[in-house]
Order: sequence, then C-alpha cells, then structure tokens
Amino acid sequence: MILAASDLARLAAVLDRPEAPTEVPPAWHWACLARPVRRSDLGPDGHPKRDPALPPRRMFAASDLRFAGPLRPGQDTDLVETVAAVEQKAGASGLLTFVTLERTFSQAGAVRVTERQTIVYTAAPPAPRTPDELPAAAEWSVETPTDPVLLAAFSAATSNTHRIHYDQAYATGVEGYPGLVVHGPLIALLLLEAMPKRPLTRFSFRALKPAFAGETITAQGRLIDGGAELWATCDGAVLMKAKATF
Repeated sequence: MILAASDLARLAAVLDRPEAPTEVPPAWHWACLARPVRRSDLGPDGHPKRDPALPPRRMFAASDLRFAGPLRPGQDTDLVETVAAVEQKAGASGLLTFVTLERTFSQAGAVRVTERQTIVYTAAPPAPRTPDELPAAAEWSVETPTDPVLLAAFSAATSNTHRIHYDQAYATGVEGYPGLVVHGPLIALLLLEAMPKRPLTRFSFRALKPAFAGETITAQGRLIDGGAELWATCDGAVLMKAKATF
C-alpha cells in the first residue's frame, strides 16, 4: 500500500499544525494505511465485528512503539498485524480480557516502526473518575480544550468508527459513560505535541482514566536522562502516563 500524504494532512489539521510534515512523526502512523471495512461488517459498537466471546466494552489500554527510522509518504509500505496474546485477568470490577496486537510498518524492505498495542475488553460499567496525586513538577504544560468536533475529526483522520467517540446516545445510554470519550491515541499525541521536539527511538504509554468531550486536557512532562516523562491530566485526575526515549 502507498502511504498517502493526505493521511498526514488530515491529522496535521486536527492537531492544528500549520502544514503537514514531510515525514511521519512518532505515532502518526495511526492515521496511515487504514483498511476499509464495509458497514455490514461493523459490530454494534462501531468497530469491526469480533469474537462474540469477548466482553462488550473495548478500551485502548497501552502501547509500546519503537522507531528504527522515519516512514515517508508516497512510498510503498507494508503493514503486518498479528494477535500476539490473549489473556484473562481478574480486575477490581470483574474479569478483564487483554488482547495484545503486534504491528510492524516497513518501507524499502526495512522495518521502520513497530508497535505492541494492548486492548482490554470488559463487561463492567465505567468506574467514576477520582482525583490523583499528581506527578513531579512539570517543565512544560499545554492545555487543549476538547469538544465533539475535535473527536469527530480525529475519528475521521484515524478511521476510528468506535461509537463512544461520536455517538452521545450510545456512549451514555449503552456503555454508561458521562459523555463522549476522548480517544486514548489522541491524548498520547497531545503529549508528543507538547514536548520539546527530539528524534525518538521509543514511546510508550498507559491509559489510566478517560476524558470526555468538553473537558480540557493538560499535557505535561519533564526531561529525564535519555528521554522524557510525560503525563496528561484533567480536573486533578491523571489520564495517562508515558515515557519517550531519545
């Protein structure tokens, strides 16, 4: 498949950049090489139909990305995605099913980006969000107000059809959230956009709590030896923790 420059242009617009980059920045591959899914092949949550044995609620829990070199638009790109593991664990609210996906992006016969995604499935209703003890003092802090337009635009840019991000009645009435849910990958990208620009070799994050349309997300961080610690907060709650390696 050809990695299209238009994919980068759409995401650049969502992130309010003045122009599209000429190389794929870290984690922007989420907007690239989307495979079309027929509407008849979508499940009730808007995602492609899956094993009915999996619990109904799906969440993007974590990701570990490694960058061997930049992906470039206009080039033939190979994407290989495999299910690496399926595990069941007991959580405080019931049984959780963790699905680990391995993804590799290659150009000119060389692997440029690898990603290990963790998706969690649960039947438990969302837990109320509570305040946390905030991390160490931040060296930078960038606030991003959210709204349904931002969520819809990010869903379109990343070909994400999960209804919790754009269907208010479904998000609140079926899945039990208090509003439209901000995408985990969007929060991760806000962390990367806020930090001082450095060539990255690795980026990993863990989603801790959700944010909802209408809330303001604060992306913060500080430099550490060889990289940076990053975190996102909202109303005193830590939404995500991440680490970047230079």
